[in-house]
Amino acid sequence: MVLASACAQQPAPEGLESVRALGGVIVAHRVETYPVTGTTRQAIRSQLRLPSATPSARFYAGYYEWHVTWRYETRAEGDLCRVSRATVTLSSTVTIPEWTPPPGVDSSLVADWKRFRNALAVHEQGHRELAYAGAGRVQRALEKLPLQSCASLASAARSAAGVLIDAMRVQELRYDRDTRHGVTQGTTW
Repeated sequence: MVLASACAQQPAPEGLESVRALGGVIVAHRVETYPVTGTTRQAIRSQLRLPSATPSARFYAGYYEWHVTWRYETRAEGDLCRVSRATVTLSSTVTIPEWTPPPGVDSSLVADWKRFRNALAVHEQGHRELAYAGAGRVQRALEKLPLQSCASLASAARSAAGVLIDAMRVQELRYDRDTRHGVTQGTTW
């Protein structure tokens, strides 16, 4: 196993811990934040919406996006081909709010923020873990493709990866449904 490295410019927030990627999976991971200001619960709440171009993300305080690509090398065996090595790249971004408590703000508000922010990070971490596992499944499936005509190998690879990537999306939808987009994990502000 290879330890995935984060490309964040600052240390990962609590709750967004390192995730191990399988060998053959390359991870390009970023953590982005957006500013939240205010000295009251309501002022903070009014800003907990992603400033994102992703339409489905604009209703949430945090968001995880990923994209999977792959490439492979082949080995000829007579008139047939086999995948000799497959590499999957998982590009992902977690976006979460950042609030710096102003001097003199109520300590209970600071504690509430820490609880909320950690719960949000834990929820997004769940999305990351699903994506990392899914990328590993894509990589293994490509390397396990059966010996076949060299002309049909590219189509077989697209089909195998496509099915697994679709399954990753379904798994994420189920995760959000089961956690009510993190509400069951404490993401209510």
